[in-house]
Amino acid sequence: MLETTPPPTRPTRLRGLAPAGSDTSGRRVLAGLADGTVADPPAARTLALPPATSWLPGLITCETAFEEDLTLTPGVVFGGWIACLVDHFAGLVMLSAIPDGSGFLTAGLAVNYHAPLVPGPVSIETELTSCSTRRAVAEVRFVQHGARACTGTVEQIIHRTAPATAGRMAG
Repeated sequence: MLETTPPPTRPTRLRGLAPAGSDTSGRRVLAGLADGTVADPPAARTLALPPATSWLPGLITCETAFEEDLTLTPGVVFGGWIACLVDHFAGLVMLSAIPDGSGFLTAGLAVNYHAPLVPGPVSIETELTSCSTRRAVAEVRFVQHGARACTGTVEQIIHRTAPATAGRMAG
């Protein structure tokens, strides 16, 4: 019989998270957004931000399409719109991961464009790459036509909140 060694696990840099199976207010908000029982926050409605397609604790995915009306330069999606999406999806991934009694605010945001994003289908994947009880970092990746077109990084400050506002999205 051939013995196999399990693949090495990557070292985790995630601490201070809600346990994977726990029912947090942030996860309830994500579930409600997905099934339509929770209204989008006002900014998400005003800016027509696309919703998450699926999520797990620490991971958010979105399959969407960019429309022509999101361009300034003909045929290229406005970079400010992309930066807005980076912040939006970083906030959603935080909702998927932090425990009740915690809130978060964006402390820094960087966007690196590898290729022009153009009108049409795009996949957005957001992963919480590090987290402590006070700070977190999320990476937001945009893939279009099979290639990574953009990578955004958001640093979040985590703070304690009153129980009534736990899980509320900020950013």
